Amino acid sequence: MLPQILKDKVDNVLYNVVDALDAGFSILDKDLNIVCANEKLSSILNLEYDPIGKTCREVYKCECKDNKYCSVFQALSSGKKQFCETQLITERGERRYIQNISTPLKDEKNGITHLLKLSIDVTAQEEKIHQLSLLRKLAELMQGTLQIDRLLHLILTCVTAGTALGFNRARLFLVDKERDIVYGKMAVGPSSLEEANRIWSEIAKKYEKLEDLIQASEDNYRDDTPLHMITRLMAYSLRDENEVIVSCVKNKKIIWERDAFHNPNIDKKFVNMIGANEFVCIPLIAKDETIGVICVDNLYSKKPIIEEHIQGLTTFANRAALAIENAAAYKILSEKVRQLEETQDRLIRSERLAVIGNMAAYVAHEIRNPLATIGGFARSILRASNQDDQIRQNAGIIVEEVSRLERILANIMDFSKPVESVKVASQINEILENICSLMDPYFKNGRIKLTKIFNSMIPKIIIDPTQIKQVFLNLIKNAVESMPGGGALTIETIVEDKHIKINITDTGEGMTAEIMQNIFVPFFTTKVDGTGVGLAVSHKIVDDHGGYIKVKSSLQEGTTFSIYLPI
Repeated sequence: MLPQILKDKVDNVLYNVVDALDAGFSILDKDLNIVCANEKLSSILNLEYDPIGKTCREVYKCECKDNKYCSVFQALSSGKKQFCETQLITERGERRYIQNISTPLKDEKNGITHLLKLSIDVTAQEEKIHQLSLLRKLAELMQGTLQIDRLLHLILTCVTAGTALGFNRARLFLVDKERDIVYGKMAVGPSSLEEANRIWSEIAKKYEKLEDLIQASEDNYRDDTPLHMITRLMAYSLRDENEVIVSCVKNKKIIWERDAFHNPNIDKKFVNMIGANEFVCIPLIAKDETIGVICVDNLYSKKPIIEEHIQGLTTFANRAALAIENAAAYKILSEKVRQLEETQDRLIRSERLAVIGNMAAYVAHEIRNPLATIGGFARSILRASNQDDQIRQNAGIIVEEVSRLERILANIMDFSKPVESVKVASQINEILENICSLMDPYFKNGRIKLTKIFNSMIPKIIIDPTQIKQVFLNLIKNAVESMPGGGALTIETIVEDKHIKINITDTGEGMTAEIMQNIFVPFFTTKVDGTGVGLAVSHKIVDDHGGYIKVKSSLQEGTTFSIYLPI
């Protein structure tokens, strides 16, 4: 027990001091058992029991684990006052910063008899320092992120992270000038109190650094949470200035609503959608224009929003707006570069095809006349009845090879010959149905099982039906030829991203990556009697229609050609 003289001193002086400091205190004997403590200590350390009679290790937990670094042992061994700061995690997952001051208590002979330990909650001060440091770090992270969706998710993660600004939930709204609306883009936060408690507890235990939390949130991000999906349904006309979000956009001012449920001047539709009585809307302003709004609340923790929280969020929002503006500009620039590269690639390919076509036409013309002469003489020999069998056999081989060369020359001449395009409104499904009917005997002979999955809702598009039919015929014929022993052929039509997508899938031999890189190069072929013209012509036709072709293939599994034609 504490000596009476010392206890009287504590009663007369210490309680008044610690009350003025709003601090918790304990007195420990030399065996580090707590012999005296005030009620404030239990509140600060989040204790559910009386600390008197307990050991220092039991009460302070994170102290005394290593004597070398323990401030209590250092105070006992040095006889000097020692300071240390510890972190506690409350049941609600909140991080609390505690400053502990350990002071030796000495007797008349200057011997240490007890230790006085003051515990002061410095969370508010630490959070201010922490937030200033984080705002700088967040600005660096945002400026280094140019992928727009990743940036938006980063912003909301920072707004809701307990290690950063620490709001329960955050919604991001963006302005769409073309549609004259402000709409919900993304949301981060729990969807229920149970989920909130689980997440906060997990975050407090796992992620001390903001970078770790951001990486984990990116890896585990889901866009099918109730909060996100509800937010995506929210959209408001910029002409309706009675709406909270629209007012924030138009006036470029913060809206801090403390009692939304009972405020007759606020639109209840928005309040009911977010379900929070207190919330803050911060405009995102870049180049003197509002590009969006961040809406935050503390629905589950019920922690009051104070002026300091809004100041931190406002500073962050200013940086976030500039980062979003930069990311949007980068996205536009990237799209322009992509279009330029596509145009350049298309021009180079067209010039290459033109050169190859002219050369092919010249070669075909020079070969065709002597080839016709050879073929004519060989047929004359074959028709003569007085020739022996060996001569007739040799003449037959010459005629057969000449015929094959003539077919190759015909394909080359078709490739080199410019074709005028006649584009009309056409239905892709009808073209494919006609082709399938035409090739039905071909499928049966090749033991091909055909599956048609046609979307009946696809619209008519402006194409040259004859040229597009040629594309489909080439690809379907190639698919069948890749399945010499029979197989399955699937033809599917889909509407995708303002395009009609036609998938032609086979279960054939597949292709290597090297072959796939060259399949559209003129005269490249893997067939014994192929010319390498069909796919090159198909690619050019689709390209001339403003579309493109994608290919996926796996050896011994099959190939899918996907043709995209603009609607």
